[in-house]
Amino acid sequence: MSVMLFCAGASSNSGIGHLMRCQALAQVAEEQHVDSVYWLTQGARELALSRHDWVGKIVLANDEQRSLADDILAYCETEMPVAIVVDGYDYSEQFLQQLSTLPVPLVLMDDILQPGWQYADVICNPAGEQYRLQYEQGNAAATLCVGADFRLLRREFAATLTLPLHQRISLTINMGGSDPQALTLPVLESVADALPDAPIRVVAGPGMSQQQREALQDFVRHSSCAIQLIENCQDMADVWNNARLAIAAAGGSQFELAACQTPSLLLCVADNQREATRQAQSQGWCEAFDFISASPVTELTQRVVNLWKDADSLFAMHQRAAEFAVTDGAFNVLNAIAEKRQHNAQ
Repeated sequence: MSVMLFCAGASSNSGIGHLMRCQALAQVAEEQHVDSVYWLTQGARELALSRHDWVGKIVLANDEQRSLADDILAYCETEMPVAIVVDGYDYSEQFLQQLSTLPVPLVLMDDILQPGWQYADVICNPAGEQYRLQYEQGNAAATLCVGADFRLLRREFAATLTLPLHQRISLTINMGGSDPQALTLPVLESVADALPDAPIRVVAGPGMSQQQREALQDFVRHSSCAIQLIENCQDMADVWNNARLAIAAAGGSQFELAACQTPSLLLCVADNQREATRQAQSQGWCEAFDFISASPVTELTQRVVNLWKDADSLFAMHQRAAEFAVTDGAFNVLNAIAEKRQHNAQ
């Protein structure tokens, strides 16, 4: 059985986006009879195993990257993988250089021209068109998986039929896998106060702190509004597919929302999300709010109220999203890896 190796970062601070897009690739690889082995820290391992649909064996990773690279190189002496996939901002240039010495494709999931990208054989950046020239000039031999065709979504998004907008009822709030800026509760409080009759769904990610989780539980328990709290959701495709309007942290979730054709208000909470969020907003199916340097909860809430009452605008956003829905990006990345392997073997 062929094996693909993954090094992915995940924590309460960085969220689970890196881990989830690797899962999308692992799930597609499984369908092609390729097993997956993940090298994860203890915290990332716990987050991974909270998923009922987890695909792949997990090896506990050494926290020291030089030692981790040595461990992977030693593993490859007995079982050479079809590729090594690295996804996370904490992996150093030296780490990537060490892995690049192996005679297999090194795949980098990049968002920010991460140091070491020049050592990758395959660079995947679905929102990275603005980096294409730099990639080509600095790493001419690399295969580029750049653009919307390479969005990595788990198979639940390909398997779910998209509901028409008139069948959706929920106003859904999700600030990602961990919500490091603790935005879920203040956004929920403001929206529930402004729209007390709206059926609200709130998703608390598996990386959310216990303090945040308990505060959310307490608010929902004492609220007079109809609020459903979903903890460690196992099927976000179903949640987004039933949302009439979503309020979500930007990042990987925006690709999920577009695939589900869900009108959305995206909260940009990190610099590396700016370009992808700008692109999404220009497509007309979502609107963006900058929560990096400010916290415009009042302005966000007013827009939620206006949109919630404007069925025509929501329907127009829903239709626009259909033009940008991509669910086969992981398959396209896997094909690119296979083609790179074939090219290198010639």
